[in-house]
Amino acid sequence: MRIDLEKKWEEALKKTKIVRSRIVKLETFKKTVVPYVLLSNSLVNKGCTVIREGKVEVSPPIIQLPYSGYQLLNFNFKDTTDYSDEIIQSFLLIRGVKLPPMKYSNTEVELKVVEKTIDDVVKEYKDILERKEDIETGLVISIPDIWQFSLIIYLATLVVKSADNDIKNILGINEE
Repeated sequence: MRIDLEKKWEEALKKTKIVRSRIVKLETFKKTVVPYVLLSNSLVNKGCTVIREGKVEVSPPIIQLPYSGYQLLNFNFKDTTDYSDEIIQSFLLIRGVKLPPMKYSNTEVELKVVEKTIDDVVKEYKDILERKEDIETGLVISIPDIWQFSLIIYLATLVVKSADNDIKNILGINEE
């Protein structure tokens, strides 16, 4: 089951859609649990949507020079490709995809397929998250076969969004 990773990465960059992002920034000095809902069209059942609910534990950022290594844990690329998480990490590194030196540990809580279009499921989840006033759970439309790339893209946007805050916290700069 060899997949052209370059093509899939490009597809993920083009087709990943962050419908609703986490509002709260990542923690600077302790682990952050990032809940997510990933939606994709089913490859098997046309008109159905695959729903992946899970969470990623993101360790606090550290300053590490000159090399910034990161770890992807439990992303299970082996389930959808012939490649391990380590090989995927190397693939991303070669393409200049750098995440801060943190551990990103994925735990999938629920996987289900529903007989609804992705647009209908998006509306349902947006409504559920708004009613709960949930400001932590991200809602992301992902590519179906290597959904992990979409999850990494989502995490990268959170890291970028939190970077300014992290630098201020690490340096002890208080804004008043």
